[in-house]
Amino acid sequence: MRKINLLILSIVSIILFNCSNEGQERSTALLPLSVGAPGELFLVMDSTQWKGELGTEVRKVFMKEMEGIPREEQIFTVRYIKPERMTNSLRQVSNLVYVTSFDVKGRGARVIQGYFTPESREKIMGNENYFLTTSTDLYARDQSVMYLFGKNEETLIKNLKENSTQIINHFNRKERERMEKKIFSRTEKGIETSLSKDFGIKLKIPAGYQLALKKENFVWIRQIDNLIDKNLIIYYEDYTDFEQFENSRIIKKRDAICKKYIYEDKDTMPDSYVITETEVPFIPVVSHQVNLNGKYAVETRGLWRTYNKSMGGPFLGITVVDETKNRLYYLEGFIFSPGENQREVIREIETILNTFKTTSKSVKQK
Repeated sequence: MRKINLLILSIVSIILFNCSNEGQERSTALLPLSVGAPGELFLVMDSTQWKGELGTEVRKVFMKEMEGIPREEQIFTVRYIKPERMTNSLRQVSNLVYVTSFDVKGRGARVIQGYFTPESREKIMGNENYFLTTSTDLYARDQSVMYLFGKNEETLIKNLKENSTQIINHFNRKERERMEKKIFSRTEKGIETSLSKDFGIKLKIPAGYQLALKKENFVWIRQIDNLIDKNLIIYYEDYTDFEQFENSRIIKKRDAICKKYIYEDKDTMPDSYVITETEVPFIPVVSHQVNLNGKYAVETRGLWRTYNKSMGGPFLGITVVDETKNRLYYLEGFIFSPGENQREVIREIETILNTFKTTSKSVKQK
């Protein structure tokens, strides 16, 4: 059996500088709570740069379309603000990004550049790889502020192109952290205990989810309201070889699981079982390697539909191995919410799946 080495993700080196944050050592208790809708990001940069090549590259980073959902939705809702129009209330938003390069001397650029100390400017001019810094709770509690900068536009654009994934991952993590506080205030302890005892895993299940179906190595957990049908499925099998992580193998296994267990109505519509949608060329099924709480994993995003085409929507799956148990897990969340925006629901599913951990105890034998 091929030994899996944990994927070491490229991490942007973050070096904090003094930008009127007083070292972030002060208490945040007196700060107001940050504001803003989920997935909303305020971007501050000089208007000339916003309209130019730098602005184009910045929009490619933050306004990229989310993968695997049927409606066109950007990963973040970006609100552009001119630096000279910033107010105290705007500074209190949850996600705030400042962008500038030091070869531009426009009014807006000068405002942002005024946040940098002489020492910081010297670092920027002498090190082309120094282009990013982040700060938390700068103007408000539960806030994330990012500064993107370069000695000139060319250098900054180069760094944006090479590090766009890491930049986006930073804010995705922050959004998940906020989502955790929202959805895990109460959880389904009974389901969580059952997953630990019978499946050898820890997974947080928000209140309101119910057990729809449970078999020896499969469980379907569901929450339905007037607008959204949220579904979680967990399946495991023996780990045999690294090829089980291949995109085609994942799709094939997913289809086999769903055909066996997941139906709109098995009794009256036997052809209503769920399959992976692979016939929409502009929304392909895509897989990426990820680090899931210290374990090598593959994340898969795409569309699902019932075989009879009566229902459909997006799904997010994670394939991960527990080598101590020689067990491969497939976790998935899929939703049905026709006519509704789905970005934040998928982000909720992502938040749930990212709580996955395996237990050290042996699982119950069947």
